[in-house]
Amino acid sequence: MAAVMNGGPFFEALRRRRPADSTCIDCGADRPEWASVSNGIFLCLSCSGRHRGLGVHISFVRSLTMDAWKPEQLQAMELGGNELFRRLLEENGLAGKGLEERYSAAVVAEYRSSLQALSRQQHQMQPSVEPRREEQRAGYAPQPAQVAAKSQPAATPPAVVSAASELPRTKAKLDVWSDDLWS
Repeated sequence: MAAVMNGGPFFEALRRRRPADSTCIDCGADRPEWASVSNGIFLCLSCSGRHRGLGVHISFVRSLTMDAWKPEQLQAMELGGNELFRRLLEENGLAGKGLEERYSAAVVAEYRSSLQALSRQQHQMQPSVEPRREEQRAGYAPQPAQVAAKSQPAATPPAVVSAASELPRTKAKLDVWSDDLWS
């Protein structure tokens, strides 16, 4: 499975549709250029460094423009988003907590697991959106509409806990960003 070389156009289109993604989820800085694929959120450079310190099992950080993105990772970003994650934190009394406490909370771990499972499931149900070689050289990246799942709209993705009951559940504790999908 090939990586998309340039996710920039994908993220610009996504941020136009979801204004909350145009600021860092943690500090509110404008135009974040990093993301936590694990949590489906957008981060500024400074906060991305703090997320790297949490470990990849909690926050797998990628540059929106400098890193290669796999289709499953783009799917996770499409399904997640700052607004959804912010609601999850607020509804569970985590919004005012410290970084480590927020991101290592059980409900956030469940969210990460659900996000990964749903992004894998929806990616498998779609025709490939991987670019042809000539498109890769031209900097092509699939648009959000190409990556969005047909069976479930992006407005109802994984779980702000109330919606979590509809998502696939994993019983075992897994390294949710294993090498086979997210490296």
